[in-house]
Amino acid sequence: MSTAPNPPRQHRYRRRADMPLLGGIRPPIVLLLVLLLAVAAITALAVGGLRVDDTPQAVRESHQYAAEDTAASLRAGLHESATDLRRAAARYDAAPAEPSAVLTALGQAYHKWRGTVVVRPDTGRLLAARGETVPLAGLDLGRVTDTAPAPVLVPSTTGTRLLTFALVTTKADGRALLVASDNLRLPGIATRKEQTIQVLDAAGAVLDTTGAELGAEADRKLVSGARERAARERPLPGGTASGSLAGSPDAKGVRRVAGYAAVGTAGGHDLATPLGLTVVSTSTVDGRPGSLRHPLLGLAAAGALTALALLLAWYLVRSLQRPLLRLFLESRRLTRGDRLDQPVHGPARGEAGRITRALEELRLQLLDPARPPAPVRPDRRRPGTALPLALCAVLVLGWSGPLLLLGGNDPTVRVPTQVVAGQRDRTDTAADRVRQALNEGYADLRSLAPELAGASVGQADALLRATLAEHDRYRALYVLGAGGELLAHVGEPPHRTGPEALGASGVLLLNSSGKEPRIAARASLAAAPADAEAEGAAEPAGPVLVGEFKTDFLSALLVRPGLGRVWLVDDRQRVLAANAGYSSFGDLPEGRAKALLAGAGKSAAADVLRGGGDPALLAAAPLGGNGTVAKLGWSVVTAHPVAWLHLDQNRADRRAVLAGMLGLAAAALCLGWLFIAVGLPLRRLAASAEALATGDRRTVLYPVHHDEVGAVARSLELIRQELARPRRTATAPAPAPASASAR
Repeated sequence: MSTAPNPPRQHRYRRRADMPLLGGIRPPIVLLLVLLLAVAAITALAVGGLRVDDTPQAVRESHQYAAEDTAASLRAGLHESATDLRRAAARYDAAPAEPSAVLTALGQAYHKWRGTVVVRPDTGRLLAARGETVPLAGLDLGRVTDTAPAPVLVPSTTGTRLLTFALVTTKADGRALLVASDNLRLPGIATRKEQTIQVLDAAGAVLDTTGAELGAEADRKLVSGARERAARERPLPGGTASGSLAGSPDAKGVRRVAGYAAVGTAGGHDLATPLGLTVVSTSTVDGRPGSLRHPLLGLAAAGALTALALLLAWYLVRSLQRPLLRLFLESRRLTRGDRLDQPVHGPARGEAGRITRALEELRLQLLDPARPPAPVRPDRRRPGTALPLALCAVLVLGWSGPLLLLGGNDPTVRVPTQVVAGQRDRTDTAADRVRQALNEGYADLRSLAPELAGASVGQADALLRATLAEHDRYRALYVLGAGGELLAHVGEPPHRTGPEALGASGVLLLNSSGKEPRIAARASLAAAPADAEAEGAAEPAGPVLVGEFKTDFLSALLVRPGLGRVWLVDDRQRVLAANAGYSSFGDLPEGRAKALLAGAGKSAAADVLRGGGDPALLAAAPLGGNGTVAKLGWSVVTAHPVAWLHLDQNRADRRAVLAGMLGLAAAALCLGWLFIAVGLPLRRLAASAEALATGDRRTVLYPVHHDEVGAVARSLELIRQELARPRRTATAPAPAPASASAR
């Protein structure tokens, strides 16, 4: 049998126009090229286009968070002051007292107001006064009816004063107005030497300042601009207007940033909202605010991906598309009966090679109808279309893998000093918030204790029930007698009764193990000590009032955005509360903070610790200050992973990881498309072609899709029909009709 030379290339591929444009092997290859080039462009712009910011977002956020924390503390203090005053006044509704006795009892229970007075609202006559002069001039007290006015800010000779009101029932004058005066003070938190925190009123006047003074006119304009922006913003209901902004650099290139937060909230009934207060935190920017580890990484990765995309497209065309098109043309040649004396030329490996060998056997059977079908041994030892697809996937993974590894914590990322100091100050603020909440709870019990001293069981239950309803900080309130017996109780069952439950007044921890800590405040029902420093100095001589705090209430005090993980630990560094899941009385999860706690002493401390795990910004602050809480030795510890900070390097790493994920997604989409749309059908077609070549004339070959594989399947079906047709004596089969081959 003679063998004709290979047909010219242009003749073999002259029928390419018969192939579909929207199906088959071409669209996924083209889409892969387009997507990878798009990912390369994104990488060049998003990663390669990054530049070092002289005011990193982490620095601006640190001031915004500082302003938000301070505003939250001020707002909580305003609400607590108004609630305490109104609750103390409401206790005289059933048993009116003399105005002077009301002020005396109020002064013994609370030490937060500079001056208190009782006046007749209709006439303005002063009934009693205690402490400094309360500035009432200019206030329209005659409009007071059944509800107390909201707190107001009034000027005085000694500065602006915050006046809080409550209605109280007196013996001789009936319903009177109780007014308490105090300074609007910022929380006692530490600030670094270049930082300034101010609280401003609605007119822009500075009510209180902590930290460095603002001397430059540009600094004062920045603070004024922050206050105006807070006044213009309209947050969501229940939210607070807050943000940050950066000022222009001065002649020396020094830039100042500011964070602001409104003290009131949008919507609802917030006592602080009508005051129009704004907290502004400012400081200068670090001389070296940020850095980029590999500034040209994005451009290099984009160039590599561009070259890789072109290489993959060329390889897929050469290894998959062209062999499949050659199979289509060779199968068409056999169905048309064209040059049957010429061998079938096609790929030698994979599924395409198996189909080529099957076509060659079918060509011989078409030439000699009497030829018995020879077994075609399938070559299953070599991979088919899966090999080039897997190789392409490995190449894309080789490009994406290094970028994905950048998502890990980089131990070389530099954290600006403002961010470290901001974490320390915010931790100190959180500790101050916990200390104030515990001291306020203890003050509530001291205020309630004198009323319970001579009350009956029914009256005691009513007082305890009213106090429990007014506050969400207590889980249980109960009175223990001189022998520790339970006299009155509301809420959850007491943790402990009996003589061992008695002890000195103050805040204490009732247990040292168990499912959750039982933190409580204890106050004697005897006369309160005249000197606050005498608290806890002696055992109470009579019954005591105990209030157990909710663990969720303390944990909620530790929840602040951007602070990371927060723990309240005791003097043995055991966890008592946290802003996320924790194990009660368990060891501090962040073991590296123990050394920081040991070196903190009586002041807050913060540092970036890189050894022993992922780099983290750690801070610790003791619950210092005055009151019984300071004697407990408790502390607040925070841990903020460096990878969570909005720094230039972290932003570049996150964008690089995103680019790597996009590259993998593009490769998975297109290569998976190729395997499903071409690889699997071609594998099934190879098995059908081998069965046809070995003599199976009964199995019909159905083309599933109108693509290259479907075209080869149609050709094989026409060949099957020709071989299954009763044979004539002719030496060669009649060519298939042109209409059938075109279908």
